[in-house]
Amino acid sequence: MTVHVVTDSSSCLPAEAAQRAGVTVLPLHTSGEDEERSTAGLGSLELAAAYARLLERGGDEGVVAIHVSKELSATWSNAVTAAGVFDHTVKVLDTQSAGMVLGFAAVRAGEVAQAGGDLEEVEAAARAVIHSGNTWLYVHKLEALRRGGRLSTGQRLLSTALAIKPILHLGEGRLDLAAKTRTRAKAFDKLVDMVRTVVVGEAEHAASVGESPRVVLVAIHDSEAVEAADALRDRMVDMIAAVREEAAGGGARRDGGGKKDEGAGLSSELPRVEFMRVKLSAAVAVHTGPGAVAVSTALVPAE
Repeated sequence: MTVHVVTDSSSCLPAEAAQRAGVTVLPLHTSGEDEERSTAGLGSLELAAAYARLLERGGDEGVVAIHVSKELSATWSNAVTAAGVFDHTVKVLDTQSAGMVLGFAAVRAGEVAQAGGDLEEVEAAARAVIHSGNTWLYVHKLEALRRGGRLSTGQRLLSTALAIKPILHLGEGRLDLAAKTRTRAKAFDKLVDMVRTVVVGEAEHAASVGESPRVVLVAIHDSEAVEAADALRDRMVDMIAAVREEAAGGGARRDGGGKKDEGAGLSSELPRVEFMRVKLSAAVAVHTGPGAVAVSTALVPAE
């Protein structure tokens, strides 16, 4: 008897990782071809059927459902409707996120379930990861996001008029402008800096409370941008190695462009950083278009 964890394909969770953690991944719906492609959320009836199967397999111990943000899809509201049938044994999280923040949360929740955690413990594990998470998105062109209604009019006009290559941040279920750059290279500099900020921030937080730092998980996603995403991952790996070397030597840190961050010597214990390369799922890639690269980070306890 065990609690089961379910997510949807907006999590971009690879099948092998899902299988190891005992996580069920439900595919979101896509239809059409090329520029006519569109997506649809999971319906309440199909979600209820999926939850019922998992409850049966788990001896009614419960289900934790980790779905795409309610601001981005009807899946969450349909999941809440479906969960109402099962008398509080299905917990539907309001994730306000997408991408591997959900994937990391699902894997962590699955691991807690496999270790014998009850419904409340599994739910709490997923919530903690989601609370720590960030997702940033670089898109080659904004047209797909515009068609899908994921951008405000102001964001569309600003980026089009100024030829800006923006980095968008997914927070509180919305895509907001996180940084403005002129080229993909500069955008990737920013993404490297953002990950460094997460890593150093966790080290400093852990030191301030007298605890060991949590593990920083980093996922680099792509939609038809394999070489660019691989290169970005390699730059991030090199950045982490440089930060460790500088911390060990008491030197100043460097930003994503290699410039010294004066006055920023780091003496705190640095967290372990684990990288994962994933594909943006079909349902997400419909809205980002080809050439998109996304970065998700999350924190999990060090085992």
